[in-house]
Amino acid sequence: MGRWLTSGCSRHAPLAALAPRAAEPRAVSPLEDDMARKILLALLLFVFLYLGIGFLFHFKWQSDLAACREMRRAQGEFVEPEVFGGFMGLIFDVTNWPIYAWANIYHDGTPFATPCTHSRVISISDEGEERAVRYVVESFGKRLQNVSLQSPNAAQMIEEQYAEWVDPELLKIWMNDISRAPGRVTSSPWPDRIEITSIVREADRYVVVGFVVEVTSIEVVSGGAAAKIPVRIVLKKREGRWFITEYAEER
Repeated sequence: MGRWLTSGCSRHAPLAALAPRAAEPRAVSPLEDDMARKILLALLLFVFLYLGIGFLFHFKWQSDLAACREMRRAQGEFVEPEVFGGFMGLIFDVTNWPIYAWANIYHDGTPFATPCTHSRVISISDEGEERAVRYVVESFGKRLQNVSLQSPNAAQMIEEQYAEWVDPELLKIWMNDISRAPGRVTSSPWPDRIEITSIVREADRYVVVGFVVEVTSIEVVSGGAAAKIPVRIVLKKREGRWFITEYAEER
């Protein structure tokens, strides 16, 4: 019996030796571990930087939008309510700030565009045009004393002195009917200048209201005016320049 058991044990021993062993996990090398840490750190820095810029963008943009809303309310404009404000707006701005910034720069030239951005551009443009209109009217006013309406050469004087500032249609009317033209009627007083009191834009034209200031030799020395004649002047743009198209004195 003892021999049989020994013989049986020796018969089954090779089967146990042939059984597959469980695979042992491969150890991570220090170099791979260091590389993984660096990649994770870089990703974390990128996320923090991205979100940090997003927060700054949000607060700056919201500040400009709030200032714009206040200015529009002060001017009596209707201010539409915010669609995405508060926490929802914060989430959108912080996560999508590159898209918003690019769109604002593309359309308005600034990453923090507001409804007032266009208003400022228009205002700057209007200021430039108003300066041009004022220059035309004041320059024309200085020419009035050079046109003697009693002279037989009045039509020629009108063309020489006014052509630079007056629309050709109106200039032609004045040359054909001297009585309708502005200028120097008597030797004294004479028109010295035009003082502007208001400049108003109406569609494609400017309406200027003011006074034709007449002086004598006394006012030339001491200043002031001998008379002030109300005047209304309309200007329109032609070929990139402003010209007087209507002129009416209230004598």
